[in-house]
This record gives sequence, structure tokens and C-alpha cells, in this order.
Amino acid sequence: MYTSQTDNGTISPSQVFVKENGSAEQPSAEASTACGVDDSVLVKAAQQGQAEAFGVLVDRYHREIYGLAARICGLAVADDLTQDVFLKALEALQRFQFRGGAGFRTWLYRIAVNTAINELRQRKRHRQVMGPSLDEPVLTDEGSVQRQLSDTTAEPHRLAEQNEMQRVVNEVLEMLTEKQRTAVVLIDLQGLTYEEAAEVLGCPLGTLKSRLVRARAAFAEKFREYGAQWIPNGAI
Repeated sequence: MYTSQTDNGTISPSQVFVKENGSAEQPSAEASTACGVDDSVLVKAAQQGQAEAFGVLVDRYHREIYGLAARICGLAVADDLTQDVFLKALEALQRFQFRGGAGFRTWLYRIAVNTAINELRQRKRHRQVMGPSLDEPVLTDEGSVQRQLSDTTAEPHRLAEQNEMQRVVNEVLEMLTEKQRTAVVLIDLQGLTYEEAAEVLGCPLGTLKSRLVRARAAFAEKFREYGAQWIPNGAI
């Protein structure tokens, strides 16, 4: 069995997005102290011009930001978006301040989400001007519907990095609306708490929870419809 379900039957992305060893992929929220030096110390050092301190922060959060970019916008642009996020963070670092519960990780995620959303909106404007590609999803009020399965034979790196289930989850995520996709990626796949995700998205906690309920339901429905075509019998 690849998946399990919640009590109400809703399939969560975190339940089907698995590594090769079968464990759910959840980046650690304890990354801020993984190297024995707190983020606040590194940020202050970087603000004082110590480039190596910012380099440690980049190493610490590169995997998480890359994962966010890949899951929201796709693997093809993940590298470029990740680099863009850290460049923006470096440029804005002097203005960053630790206030209340706001930490560097949350601040960095906010930059990453905004960068990813801008990428999605630029794609939408491009489609409006140039017309849709036959390989791109059809946008609807409820999200998007895949015209056809993308050809992955020319992407050996993708085949090496993801198993069949992970690929299908990514395809289904692309069918969700911008807000739905962002909510499930932040909480179910990136491992942020509700409070962290609400702060990243700049919305009330109740709004986030309601959005996540709708997003998970949409994901479950599309996963059953779409995933059943590509996942072996009995895996869903």
C-alpha cells in the first residue's frame, strides 16, 4: 500500500508523497539549529558583512526552498527560482528584524512563496498572449485539468529523483488553484505549522485552515480521478 486516508476519507499529499524507502518526505523544522548556530546569530553576522554567515544560511535552507519551488512551479524552473529567492533575501537582509515569533525561516519562505506565485502569474500572462501549449494544463475556475501526460522520457534526472507516486502527486498539485497548491505544499509537504504557514501567506489562521480543508478535498478528488490511471492497482 502506498497510501492511507484520514478518518473522513480525504487523501493528504503528505500521505502519498513518499521517498524510495517509503517514508513521507518532511523537511525538518529544526534546521535552524542543525549546525549548532542559531539563525539569529548568523543573520546578525551576515548583516555585518560576513558573507560566510549568509552562506551557512543558504546551505541550511537550500533544500527546503528548492522543494517549495519544485512543488509549486515544477522541476524545470526550481534551480533558477531557488537562486532568485536567495538573491532577493540577500538584497533585503539589512531590513530583516526578528520580531515576536517571526524568524528567518518564515521570512525566507515568504520570499519564496511570493517568487513562486509571481512565476505562476507570469506563465498565465504568457499563455494569454501566446496561447496555451498542448502540454500545459487547461485553467478553470476550480484549478486546472491536464490536457495530456507530460513526456518525461527526455528528463532522466526527473525519473532518477522521483518515483511514480511522487510524479503523480506533482501532476495533481499542478491541477490545483494557486492558493490551494500553496497551502498543501507549505503544510503537508514542507512541514510548516499552521501558524508558520499563516504568517508566510499573510492570512488569518482560520482562513488558512478553511483553505487547507478545501485544498485537501480538491487534491483527494483529483488524485483519485487522475492517479488511478497511472498508479498500480491497489496502491490507492
